[in-house]
Amino acid sequence: IGAGVVGVLVARELTKYTDKVCIVEKGSDVSLGATRANSAIVHAGYDALPGTLKARLNVRGSVMMPKVCAELGVKYKNNGSLVVGFNDEDENTLKALCERGIKNGVSGVRVIHRDEILLLEPNIGDEVTVALHAPTGAIVCPYELCIASVGNAMDNGADLFCNFPVTSIEENGGAYTIRSGENAVEATYVINSA
Repeated sequence: IGAGVVGVLVARELTKYTDKVCIVEKGSDVSLGATRANSAIVHAGYDALPGTLKARLNVRGSVMMPKVCAELGVKYKNNGSLVVGFNDEDENTLKALCERGIKNGVSGVRVIHRDEILLLEPNIGDEVTVALHAPTGAIVCPYELCIASVGNAMDNGADLFCNFPVTSIEENGGAYTIRSGENAVEATYVINSA
């Protein structure tokens, strides 16, 4: 359920193992929910609390994204990320974020100062004195990623039903009936990515 970037990437992965995958989407096309408001950032993983699922998946996803994009023919830009600071208090905050990133396994994350910042971003504001640099940060167009992923899933046998807002899900002895008004699909498993 859900044809945003998460739902279609899940569907793409599932079609590596079976051609019996169905994607249902309430909108008239893919990528119309949270994906359309996505900032395009592939997070390096320094933000999440160490030991959390989010921390593990941020770092793992950041490592996986170049290969996924290459497989799908989607542009991927490994431009790194800078979180900038202006004073000693900001520097302490950035050092704490850096330690979090190191604990999370973010490769190459470190705190840098003005001279090094200017080498990476010559147009940075005059007030910036310190930054957290995460070289594994990147960007990818969420629309292109979503469209390429759903296309690949469909090439592998997945069905896509748009204009299918789920109105009910009924369990029927090990199977599920997913309804949208008078329309229905049957499933052994349901993954809700809405």
